[in-house]
Amino acid sequence: MEKVEFTLGFSRSFTVFLWALYLGAIAIIFWLPIPYFLKIVGPTLLFLYCRQIWNLHGRRVSKKAVVRIWQDSKGRWGYQTKNGHSAVGRLKNNSFKSIWLLLLNFHFRRRSSFVVIPRDALNSMAYRILSIRLKQHYLPLEK
Repeated sequence: MEKVEFTLGFSRSFTVFLWALYLGAIAIIFWLPIPYFLKIVGPTLLFLYCRQIWNLHGRRVSKKAVVRIWQDSKGRWGYQTKNGHSAVGRLKNNSFKSIWLLLLNFHFRRRSSFVVIPRDALNSMAYRILSIRLKQHYLPLEK
């Protein structure tokens, strides 16, 4: 098996989904019978959290944002963050694959980490190749 690399980019669909979810949450907060100061503090804190998630998984400009993932010739998986930190480990079996989104759950020596990859963060061929690699990764071993 040869080494394959994937460079992740901006995701418009994740951006639209995240900010639509934020606006829906604000509508619910203003609809709830809670004190007015909570109706100001709640959306403010929620906005700061959504902005952090957007920078991490949507725009990929955060220091901890994963910008490149790969699988080497030995079958090990790894990634590189925006600030240059690289980690190599194994992909856990609870990673999720769909036609719109990939959630990769990496396991390293002392910690686990996950990466959200929307379909438009990669070009269509790279997304297809990565999906096939994940499918092959989960095939049960034949006896």
